[in-house]
Amino acid sequence: MILPSYTRLIRVGRVCDRLQTPYSSSFLDRTFFTLPSFSSGSEPNLQTYKVTKRVNVTPEQMFNVVSNVSRYHEFVPFVEKSSITKKDPKSDLPVEGVLRVGWQQFDEEFTSKIHCVLNEKVAVKSLTISLFNSLNTEWNFKEMKSSHIKEPSCEVELNLKYSFKNPLYNAISSMFSDQVTKIMIKAFEQRAIESKLKDKFKTRDVKF
Repeated sequence: MILPSYTRLIRVGRVCDRLQTPYSSSFLDRTFFTLPSFSSGSEPNLQTYKVTKRVNVTPEQMFNVVSNVSRYHEFVPFVEKSSITKKDPKSDLPVEGVLRVGWQQFDEEFTSKIHCVLNEKVAVKSLTISLFNSLNTEWNFKEMKSSHIKEPSCEVELNLKYSFKNPLYNAISSMFSDQVTKIMIKAFEQRAIESKLKDKFKTRDVKF
């Protein structure tokens, strides 16, 4: 789903849109970024980011957290509401979800198409979005085995591809996207670890 930390970037861009004085080339030369070019291609200004991390949970545990879109509002920053609107009748896995993202004056709802491969992948394509030309995320989970580590672990890969309709938003977001992607992986990792600990407690035979 959409990475909520981008709302900060969007707000900055909207403030700039309201400025009366146009940007000059000398101003852009002094900044830490330049506006993306409108070169020809299938999708101009498309930005891609990839983060890979090893986490101490199983692929199944990580998959369960990422695919359960309806619980995002409980742990993902700035997500105020989240729901799964459609499920596959055979697998019972989500195929469509909705997120409502809010931060200060920003409030927007996003509907996304979800494709799940059990315990392996969650791919999300946003459908009803006004700020982006496209917004796609893909999570991949792979079991990792090691003779030195007894605790189950998996490799988590997060791929983010997006393009704002406003080139200024693209320019601003390019400075922060890598950091935001890492922060989002951390949020989902912590949620998966918490779920793992709860499962251990439930299965433990506690005697009083």
